[in-house]
Amino acid sequence: MSYVYVCPVQASELISSSIVSLHPDDNGEKALSLMDDLRVSHLPVVRNKFYLGLISENEILEWVSTDELIEKHLPNLMAPHALGSQHLFDIIEILEVNSLTVVPVLDKNKKYLGAISNRKLLYTIAKSSAVQSMGGVFVLEINQNDYSMSEIARIIEDSNAKILSSYITSVPNSTKMELTIKVNKTEIDGIISDFERFEYKIMASYQESGSQEDMMQRYESLMRYLNP
Repeated sequence: MSYVYVCPVQASELISSSIVSLHPDDNGEKALSLMDDLRVSHLPVVRNKFYLGLISENEILEWVSTDELIEKHLPNLMAPHALGSQHLFDIIEILEVNSLTVVPVLDKNKKYLGAISNRKLLYTIAKSSAVQSMGGVFVLEINQNDYSMSEIARIIEDSNAKILSSYITSVPNSTKMELTIKVNKTEIDGIISDFERFEYKIMASYQESGSQEDMMQRYESLMRYLNP
């Protein structure tokens, strides 16, 4: 599982105004048409503001006929969701674990508030200062029992650098983990040498090149893609 450290954002602040819900009386054809228009593969099913489940494009295509009503298939629907107070990290996990394109959001009384699209999540992450800021990136392989973020931060700060963002990736069937770190320096050879001196294994490193103007052009291209 991976977590990107960005500005604190709650689920209720990320609801996508473009994502509409379906009603049990809608049929598969309507659902597929809406999914195609919205460029998603899932839509929530809601009745009287109560969330009944999430229907997917693949499920509908397995029906005997796409003219069938969603009502008939309600017992088969999964119901992943986030509460409005949950953090961005939780939403990313729900989306990743369930392979979703939207995450329904409920209030504390389990009433439906709206849904968050994977594009909105990507847009939010892309807007974070950690992503926009220039810097270098490197990946450490660490034994899970040896992981100490305070020690890692100390090594980086001793090189007069600061951590902009980080995330952890578990290695399947292994006691090792991979830690990806972005720092606020584009020249990171010295930092990498320091980690090697402390016997850390460097899996990869990336140093940004080009001007700030080039970086902003790429960022603006991403924003146009996310918000056509």
